[in-house]
Amino acid sequence: MRSRPARKMYERYELERSPFAQKPTQRDIAALVRENKEDLNKLGTDRFKEQFLVRRTIETSGKERRLVYPEARLRAVHERLKYHLNKIIQPSYLFSPRKNRSQRDNAEVHLSAFQYLTLDIKQFYPSTTRRMIRNSLAVQFGMAGDVAGLIAHVATADDRACFGSPLTPVLASLVHRPMFDEISDLCVSYGLSHSIWVDDLTISGPKIPGAFIAEIRRIIASYGLRSHKLKYYTGNKAVFVTGVGIVGSNLVAKKKVELRSKELWRALKNAETLDEIDTATTRLLAHLGGIKQIVGKSSKRGQKLSNEMHSIRQKREKAFRKNTERLINEASGLRRLSPEEQEARREEIDALPF
Repeated sequence: MRSRPARKMYERYELERSPFAQKPTQRDIAALVRENKEDLNKLGTDRFKEQFLVRRTIETSGKERRLVYPEARLRAVHERLKYHLNKIIQPSYLFSPRKNRSQRDNAEVHLSAFQYLTLDIKQFYPSTTRRMIRNSLAVQFGMAGDVAGLIAHVATADDRACFGSPLTPVLASLVHRPMFDEISDLCVSYGLSHSIWVDDLTISGPKIPGAFIAEIRRIIASYGLRSHKLKYYTGNKAVFVTGVGIVGSNLVAKKKVELRSKELWRALKNAETLDEIDTATTRLLAHLGGIKQIVGKSSKRGQKLSNEMHSIRQKREKAFRKNTERLINEASGLRRLSPEEQEARREEIDALPF
């Protein structure tokens, strides 16, 4: 039996062993992103950089978001910086931005808790300033000021992290790691579970004291950021963490997801032609597969979904077989006898003298 290829390792070394922590010069950083020193410095100047920036406003969930992201040559530099920063091993409490971690993994940390606290950091990316980035690179990585300043200038627009750049998520997670580490240490001291999804913090445990909440907000404020959307839950009903519901020791999908299942089942039941059956089956299988991913394939609900999906696939295969037989019979001029015709044919055969 052929063995599966090993999963590609994205996080390879601790922060202290990354190329950024080896006292690099501006020339070293330029080589890392496949530029020369002079051109990289030019890309960091506001006037020259502007030609490689896209500015647009989008609306999501009723809110306007102002995006500023790089294109062409500047985007290539951002992508290469992101590639190298992603090799740094992240703390266990961080679930996004991170490879091979899902929203389900984030919610699973908080199974069987009784109290939950969720909050997020207001304007997380736009609040990450050029000065914060420069200081973080200088302090955490031990970079020279001119090198840290070069990266900070290349990575920002309007003195802030580029909201929409592929580099910003991993860069912001590293810049604010000292704050997240301090929050993590506080959670551990209180015996609480905790996880971070970009700028969403979820904390859970048997009891979350009021003094703890005040301390969390104080830590965030001390780093020049603001917390908001603070919500407190108890485990008496489903608590949703990054879109995944928690009920005791079980993970559940949102109600609207379950309602969508009924619509897709109805569409499959009403399908008549082979194309309609195939389309309805594909949509339903994809949807049920998504729910199974949330609840877990080994859970009772997951096992039931696996059986349902197997049955759906078998019915689709049966429909395809019947269609193939029909086409063959039509092509050869043959047709399947009805039960009455089959009985009459048997009587004719029985009446033949031998």
